[in-house]
Amino acid sequence: MKKYTAVLLVGVITLVLLVGVVAAAFPASTNDANRSLGWAHVNEVGVDIGEVTLEFISTRSFWSCFEYRTDGDTSQVISENGGVNYNTDITDGLYPYYCQNNNGRTVTIDAHSYVEIRMGFGAESDERFDWTRFDVLDAETKEDCKNGGWEAYGFNNQGLCIQYINTGKDSR
Repeated sequence: MKKYTAVLLVGVITLVLLVGVVAAAFPASTNDANRSLGWAHVNEVGVDIGEVTLEFISTRSFWSCFEYRTDGDTSQVISENGGVNYNTDITDGLYPYYCQNNNGRTVTIDAHSYVEIRMGFGAESDERFDWTRFDVLDAETKEDCKNGGWEAYGFNNQGLCIQYINTGKDSR
């Protein structure tokens, strides 16, 4: 009996090591790798104060689903599917998402500092990628608007930039 237990234990250890080697040889994809391979990916189309415009692209005839969250806020899990991700390997919940099937969609997402996108379900498993960060412009003080800073944030003049700082409303 001890001989069979020892053989079984060696087999399990070998299997665990083999899985580790295979995982290391075939790491998860990234958004950039997907783009270069012609797979589903996200392109940044535009950046503004408090928002980023992204293009979600699916290049083949199956669903590719892109989840998003803003400013690292993990409380943005949605209640759909009981908040459980459709990919059972992902245990941190299901975030708002867009799914594309051999097409693209352009979306503007509001955030204070950044938006993160992952492709956690849909698509082929080797196309899935973890959170990819897209920064937004963030004018925080009136000083940011002075000395031409308002131009860097896309405002028509310094007053509109300062108004945004004071009110949080963009009236461009």
